[in-house]
Amino acid sequence: MAKHNETSFTHKFYGSVMPKIYGIGASVVILGAMFKILDWPFASLMIGVGLSTEAVIFFLSAFEPKSQEVDWSRVYPELADESTPMASPKARAAVQTSGDQTAQKLDKMLEDANIGSDLIDNLGKGLRNLADSTQKMGTVADAALATNEYAENVKVASKTLVDINQSYSKTAAALSEMSNASHEAKEYRDQVVSVTQNLSALNAVYEMELQDANSHVKVLNKFYSNVTAAMEGLNEAGKETETFKAELAKLNKNVSSLNSIYGGMLTAMKG
Repeated sequence: MAKHNETSFTHKFYGSVMPKIYGIGASVVILGAMFKILDWPFASLMIGVGLSTEAVIFFLSAFEPKSQEVDWSRVYPELADESTPMASPKARAAVQTSGDQTAQKLDKMLEDANIGSDLIDNLGKGLRNLADSTQKMGTVADAALATNEYAENVKVASKTLVDINQSYSKTAAALSEMSNASHEAKEYRDQVVSVTQNLSALNAVYEMELQDANSHVKVLNKFYSNVTAAMEGLNEAGKETETFKAELAKLNKNVSSLNSIYGGMLTAMKG
């Protein structure tokens, strides 16, 4: 069963491929962080790709099979404890004897190398000094990091000041244009006032002309009224002329009749 697990695809994948994926994914994450820290182009894209890669790696690592622990007590019996089945009394005795022999050999090697307690104390002091130096180096590294952050902040502040200067220049230009526009607006207002005055004068002239036109219209209306009355009088005169003509025709007819009568009477008187 163990041999089958060792030759399975999952074991091969997590044993051979996943370590490479870990390394490649870590490099992608570091590149994304570097792009973001240095504020390079496509920084947001790179940090997104890096975090996505890390999330995929963590997702795959969740399914990594548990590796089988090796019982090293089979090779090194001294590693076996009392709860281990292999730790028989003989094995424990052999381990104890082997441990004593190892300690004796170690003491002899230290004695031959002239390594005493003073040297070991000096070694301990040196290690403590090394630890202190390492801590101080960490403090220096923190200070360097803080300096880098300060430099980045100064850089950002400088960029902000440049943007503010540009904005101030644009604002000054806009104010200048507004001032020019105000001057032009004043000239436009003066022109509008002049046009308004001219229109007022034209309105006055037009009103006078309108009054004169109204007077002429009234005179013409009166004239037309008189002409109409005259035409009506002519019509009446025409009617009376017709009547006079008819009466005159009757009179002529009567005169003719009288002439005939008088002629007959004269003829009768002569005869």
